[in-house]
Amino acid sequence: MEEIESRAEFRKKRRMKRKRRRKIIKTIVLLALIILMIIIVCFLFYRKKEPKPYTIGLDAGHGGADVGAIGYIEEVELTERTSDLLEELLKKDGRFEVVRSRKNGEDMPITKRKEILLKQKPDLILSIHGNSDPTATARGFECYPSPPGRDNHEISYYFAICIVEQIAEAGNHLRGENGVRYAYYVTDQNGNTQKAIKEASDTMIYAQQSFGMVENVNCAAVLVEQCFITNQEDTQAFGSEKGCEISAKAYYKAICKYLNIEPKSDNT
Repeated sequence: MEEIESRAEFRKKRRMKRKRRRKIIKTIVLLALIILMIIIVCFLFYRKKEPKPYTIGLDAGHGGADVGAIGYIEEVELTERTSDLLEELLKKDGRFEVVRSRKNGEDMPITKRKEILLKQKPDLILSIHGNSDPTATARGFECYPSPPGRDNHEISYYFAICIVEQIAEAGNHLRGENGVRYAYYVTDQNGNTQKAIKEASDTMIYAQQSFGMVENVNCAAVLVEQCFITNQEDTQAFGSEKGCEISAKAYYKAICKYLNIEPKSDNT
């Protein structure tokens, strides 16, 4: 009798031991699952997200039947080629989306070109042009940010400063005080409209409109006059294939500086 009771007690203890072991295993598995879930949630919450690409609006001045100024080259040759090269650099970088105001060879009014760019909410707008002068002796680089009194003036002026720094480093001559100027269209008493140029040191607010591409814009906007296509040396240095490449790299580095990011070494 005692032996039977002893066996029963042994089996009971063994069953209880098995239950405790199963309970411990379940607890360990549950804790492991909880820890795993915490790790997954933390990873998803704290993981480094891919930064949103910057949107760059590029406007190649003129286009189609409107070839712009004519000198040793047509202005539109410079504007489209430089825009193409800059777009290639920005896309190669991988951190940018490029919006073009028009296709090469397309004739489109500036109001429509600006509308296309603004629809994509760009981080900045760069309008590329070439300059001209009847004397054929004028040379150098100018850029025109949104003027004083506009909501985007300060950021546009800073972008312009970034541009002239890189352009000067590339060897181009800066016109005026520091290459940054403001342009206004002034109508005289006879109803004729002329362009009035002011240096960057003139911070007075004028009612007259500036270039269309830098007016009524909610981001940094700058129009550049890359070189004088009526000056042979200027055209060779900054309007030729090599010159457009040099200028495009300068604009690329200026864009990076404005956005406070490092340019990719293989793009410079």
